[in-house]
Amino acid sequence: MVLLSGPVSVTGTALLLVGVGCSVHGGVLYDAVSGFSPRRELRQVRAGVVHPGVAPGEMVNTDRAHADAAASNQRTRRLEDAAHHPAKAHWAPVAGWMCMLITATLVVSQWNLVAHNATGASNSFRDTVWAILLGLCGLRVAVVPGRHRIAAAVILISGLGLVLGGTLAEHDHLGLQLVEVTCGCLAVACALAAYLSPSPPK
Repeated sequence: MVLLSGPVSVTGTALLLVGVGCSVHGGVLYDAVSGFSPRRELRQVRAGVVHPGVAPGEMVNTDRAHADAAASNQRTRRLEDAAHHPAKAHWAPVAGWMCMLITATLVVSQWNLVAHNATGASNSFRDTVWAILLGLCGLRVAVVPGRHRIAAAVILISGLGLVLGGTLAEHDHLGLQLVEVTCGCLAVACALAAYLSPSPPK
């Protein structure tokens, strides 16, 4: 431990010196002046020179400041209006993460609910296909802004496929049927939410 602390200490000291140099060069020692000169600062202290500060209540009165204030005010009003109108809420990310949760549920159900025979293999293959489609499209809906018509359509088809497979296909375990039908209904709801969710403001 003692031998290893040497390189670490040297490296830390070097980084500390580099940080101090960058801070000084970046203006951490500036005192309302455009440059830092120790000799000039000492002369000003000896002569009693005082740097003018900002008076209490003084405000910046420029065209750029007015434009920034107006833009900030409009942005604040848009955010407040969005908070008061739940119909404008963006449900697409929620639907996307819900599809990811459905995918995880389908994958976990394969371990306990799928029988080790031809019927179970058919169910597992079918559910795996729907799970892959739901996972990929759900990830896109969750992380990519904008409208997701194609992804929502794929999620809808996957949800309907799960519902039809759970109700019409042969199963050896009733629990797998319930999982498929429930996940399919949730996927259909997620598809509708992703399709109807408005695009986020740019």
